[in-house]
Amino acid sequence: MNIYDYMDQYGIYSFDEKPFNEVDSAIFAFLSYADFDKVVEHKKIALKDAGRIFMGLHSKSEKNILAVREANKILKYMKDTKRYRDCLLYNYVYEGTKDLQFSALMIDYTKNMTYVSYEGTDQLISGWKENFLLSYSYPTQTHRKAIAYLNKHCTFGFKKYIVGGHSKGGNLALVASMECNRFVKNKIVSVHNFDGPGLLDKEFRSKQFKNLLPKYHHYMPNDSIVGIMLYNSKDQVVHANMTGPLAHDIIYWEIDKNHFKKDKLSSFSKSLKQGLLGYIDSHSEEELKMIVNNLDKMCQKAHIVSLIEFKQDYRKIIDFLKACASLDLATRNKIFDLMNVIIKAVGDSKHKDFMDFVKKFKLDYLIWK
Repeated sequence: MNIYDYMDQYGIYSFDEKPFNEVDSAIFAFLSYADFDKVVEHKKIALKDAGRIFMGLHSKSEKNILAVREANKILKYMKDTKRYRDCLLYNYVYEGTKDLQFSALMIDYTKNMTYVSYEGTDQLISGWKENFLLSYSYPTQTHRKAIAYLNKHCTFGFKKYIVGGHSKGGNLALVASMECNRFVKNKIVSVHNFDGPGLLDKEFRSKQFKNLLPKYHHYMPNDSIVGIMLYNSKDQVVHANMTGPLAHDIIYWEIDKNHFKKDKLSSFSKSLKQGLLGYIDSHSEEELKMIVNNLDKMCQKAHIVSLIEFKQDYRKIIDFLKACASLDLATRNKIFDLMNVIIKAVGDSKHKDFMDFVKKFKLDYLIWK
């Protein structure tokens, strides 16, 4: 069954009747993708009331990336269930600019337990740029915001916390839990990273990460693209009913009763993980920074701030490719080397869902040259 089947079956039980589990955690992690502006602020509001207000403000036809659309749908499901309707939402924050994208939400699901949910990457290009920053920078600007959020809201009081997030939000949950003050660390029961990137080698070997390991859980689909990035530990591979990019979204993760169905990492993901780590290790921090900055400049030159623009206006793709053609040969080659990592992973696994992407990229590269 999937997330919606789970909510149908377990939605009739309170958390006292059926304890909180990893599927609930994934649902709460995904919930922070919803735009709670003008719905949830610092004052606590019951999920059923937040859902009602949210549905009145947001139309079904709103355009956004899949994760955000599904978060809206999940909220609609949750608001009428016994399990979730009385959960209290509060301390919602969102900041989205050309330089960063950060959002977080707190959820009281029992009297003494609170879930801290960090949003993953939404449609803003700045959020995707931050994923690339992880290849050479620690802590990032968004990491600092995630750490400050925990310290501000969780230092005082006697509650216990579960910290989680999906995609980039999972990485934020990991880093914030590693770097928060000791008062907060003592209150954290567990940390759940759902298909989010890991850490650079130095941080992976750090005392902070080793101390967190007993509480840490990293979930990723068998066809992971994001969760295999950088160094991670305690990986729990989940069977997904979709391959490629779609496997990233938890709505396609298979559930067996109250837990995710286990699987093994695909040959594609294994090859991609090895290739990405090799690419990062073979380039200096300055080289990686240069590559990321140039990708950002290409988007700025094409006046692209959101992924939705690619879908709504195909001319943006042409503008983006023209911007790529303006790069010097050395930079283009470094970007092509990165794309070759993906191409090799596709070739190694004969991953049919990616073949169109590979063919198109090779054609685009000829245009660049």
